[in-house]
Amino acid sequence: MSENKSGFKFSTVFKESDGEWSMRRVLAFLFGLAAIGCGITSLVLKAVWQVVACSFGVPGVICLLLLFFTTWADVSGLAKALKEK
Repeated sequence: MSENKSGFKFSTVFKESDGEWSMRRVLAFLFGLAAIGCGITSLVLKAVWQVVACSFGVPGVICLLLLFFTTWADVSGLAKALKEK
């Protein structure tokens, strides 16, 4: 990936502190894109409101859950590191 003026690489958002790729972050990004794509597609096709809600909601909720568990793992790692000091 290319760097912007601040030197920030977009791909680092998806990596853990040890440099490994975070599957939860990558999947959360993909489900976020799916929520937007499915929702817009259902709106364009003039689906009933239940289909629109599910199209936006199901992938969106999965995205939020994955982000929550990623954040929870980071917070618990910080708490554990502070506790050991």
